[in-house]
Amino acid sequence: MQRTSQLWQLPGIAYRSTFRIRQFHSRRATAHQSNQSRSWKTLPFVRLGFALVGAGALGYDGYVNDFTYSGSSVRFVRSVKTAVLIAIDYLGLDENDAEYKTKIKVLHQKSADRLLETCLLNGGLYIKVGQGFAAINHILPIEYTSTLAKLQDQCLPTSKEDIQKVFRTDFGQLPEELYEEFDYKPIAAASLAQVFKARLHSGEQVAVKVQYSDLQKRFISDVATIIFLQDIIELIFKNYNFGWIMNDLRKNLVQELNFVQEGHNAERCANDLKKLSYVAVPKIYWPQTKTRVLTMEWMDGYKIGDVDAIKQQNLSLIDVDSKLYNVFAEQIFHTGFVHADPHPGNSGFCTKKCTQWTRGDCLIRSWALRGVAGECARSAV
Repeated sequence: MQRTSQLWQLPGIAYRSTFRIRQFHSRRATAHQSNQSRSWKTLPFVRLGFALVGAGALGYDGYVNDFTYSGSSVRFVRSVKTAVLIAIDYLGLDENDAEYKTKIKVLHQKSADRLLETCLLNGGLYIKVGQGFAAINHILPIEYTSTLAKLQDQCLPTSKEDIQKVFRTDFGQLPEELYEEFDYKPIAAASLAQVFKARLHSGEQVAVKVQYSDLQKRFISDVATIIFLQDIIELIFKNYNFGWIMNDLRKNLVQELNFVQEGHNAERCANDLKKLSYVAVPKIYWPQTKTRVLTMEWMDGYKIGDVDAIKQQNLSLIDVDSKLYNVFAEQIFHTGFVHADPHPGNSGFCTKKCTQWTRGDCLIRSWALRGVAGECARSAV
């Protein structure tokens, strides 16, 4: 009850927060006349936007959830608060200050820490957005990219009850019924799903990728929140232009939330690359796979970027690098079906023999995102 009463204060909070932003602009008016004119024109709309969208988000979320739990509203409030605090800090920084270069670095780090905390608390889509920003280290300050890079490994694990809820809904069975053994302790936790170790009734050891139970339900509201905040930031900071990240992310998420499609992508990849004997693509077990649950062959290995592990396995760095290079060259120049998310977590090398693959073979996994390069594009490259 207390949470609900706090949530309904959002329109007022948004109004007061954006008024503070306007005060900062007014304070800097003497030194920045051009900015003042722009700010006084845009910030009333910013304030109104916060209030209207805040009220709308709360009302819609309450209607959808029968006013019993306003999860998306909690994330909305948290996100707005973070965005406003960061905006106020940057607007209060004077570029003519003799210590500007030092202060801006401190502010970058402070803002990045706030973003990291918000992404971790909100989870799901927010972590995915944070990972996207961490990847553009050629654009963003290092304070942001190095801090948000922690999202590759730090994700909040879900409860046993939530995992069971997914299996009951999708299979009508609990994990311990569908598998001979199922370890509820995740071996990996990513932005959209967790991975668990299990054993089939037939004896095969498998990796089970389970989507967070509420992810698809919260998709629309979370995307709307992030786009809204992005639009507000673009109004305040005219040089901000990262809208393309959200547009790409929205398209990609449709693919990533469908684990059945990911399984088919993996099978096509395995077929396309079968002439490369050193490429290991996990086998998909279809009876234990649904839209939110993907069961695949278990493979022992390390991330491709773990140089120390490669050396400890007495493998050649040149050999591992050449294999990975050849894998993507084959996709780009020959098959046209390309792994579109090749970060270190999705590629690695086997550390011991597994089915037909041997130690040192190139391991390619997580085929949720794929690109298709037509003949013209391949010829142009």
